[in-house]
Amino acid sequence: MSLLQVTQEEISDNLDKRRFEITNLRRVLLNYVGKPLESTVVRMAIPLLYANWEGYVKEVCQLYLEYIERSGIKNRELKADLLGYLWSSSLKPLTGGLNFEKKKTIAELALYRMDDCVEFSRNERNINTKANLNFDVLKDIADHLCFNISFLSIYKRHLNALVNLRNNIAHGSFPSTMDYDIFNEHAKSAMGLMESFEDIVIHNLNIRNFCS
Repeated sequence: MSLLQVTQEEISDNLDKRRFEITNLRRVLLNYVGKPLESTVVRMAIPLLYANWEGYVKEVCQLYLEYIERSGIKNRELKADLLGYLWSSSLKPLTGGLNFEKKKTIAELALYRMDDCVEFSRNERNINTKANLNFDVLKDIADHLCFNISFLSIYKRHLNALVNLRNNIAHGSFPSTMDYDIFNEHAKSAMGLMESFEDIVIHNLNIRNFCS
């Protein structure tokens, strides 16, 4: 198989893994429907559902960046969005006004590193979800990686509700009554969002949307 096919298969396998985990959560919860511990078990399951969502985005984006690296393209071939992301670690210290040294650093990046092969630093490869992967954070990641997620806005309210509920549970503040239907609604929405996000990543790989 080609590198592209291998990467696409790894991305699909990751989604299958998340689907399996969410299915198992449903099976566990169904054993408690109508029982005194139903609300408690749902509160335990919501953070696990969120963890699958965040983990999926991080790992799939990492596979995307690894493909770009392994494809052997040069920095000059990247779109400006992704090139800026690639150089984030180098550019970060340059905030707070430009003196001679900072200007020189920027010039050296432009002059001497454009013909380097793409290589993301550990920080950029890790994908910063800010441990709070709501829609605004997802949009920020997508913008840097050249993903157009505008049509995913239909999931914005659902995703933000899941993130807020996870945060409230973590802080000990949550609805007095939580049942299987609440979990199932969030699970269906999260799964639909992951499936749509996979389509975007696969499409970007197919058309090499990261190239200028």
